[in-house]
Amino acid sequence: MTSDLARDRRTAGGLLGGAAVCAALAAGTGSTAPVWLAAGMLAGALMVYRRTVTPRPYVYWPAWATGAVLALLLAWAQPGAPRLVLLPFAGVEAAVALVLALLWYRRRNGRGDWIVWLPEERILLRREWTRRDAIRWAEDDYGEPCAISLLDEFPDMADEPPLYPDRDRPTRRAPRLGEQE
Repeated sequence: MTSDLARDRRTAGGLLGGAAVCAALAAGTGSTAPVWLAAGMLAGALMVYRRTVTPRPYVYWPAWATGAVLALLLAWAQPGAPRLVLLPFAGVEAAVALVLALLWYRRRNGRGDWIVWLPEERILLRREWTRRDAIRWAEDDYGEPCAISLLDEFPDMADEPPLYPDRDRPTRRAPRLGEQE
């Protein structure tokens, strides 16, 4: 799994570097053909990059930033009427990317997550991105008395692995040290 992740990251980086080289080539020669290649490589880099990130709130801000750059590249390659549509579109996408990046930065490393836990034993049962999801899991899937808190209130639990970590199988318990699966 990690080799696939590392390979995908290298591929995304290579496509991004190729797009930058094509854009520099287009700027140096004045030809629009490398711009089209750069746009295609940039779109491909985004598709490969999205396979490497874990789903978290606001993690999709690079897609909006890439969309803004793609709109600028296409405006560069197409003079005239399409440029009048693409330039404002790029500005809106850049603004959305900036807002999402700031929100992502604020929530990175799990800040703002909600935890479901047993306070007496200090056992972390589950981490969720929203309070609603934490309540839903505690009531529907766990069904026993537990506490729901903001992770920021208990920073010592940030590195603790949850007892029920799997989002696809919410009732599957992770084996603890010394337990058989």
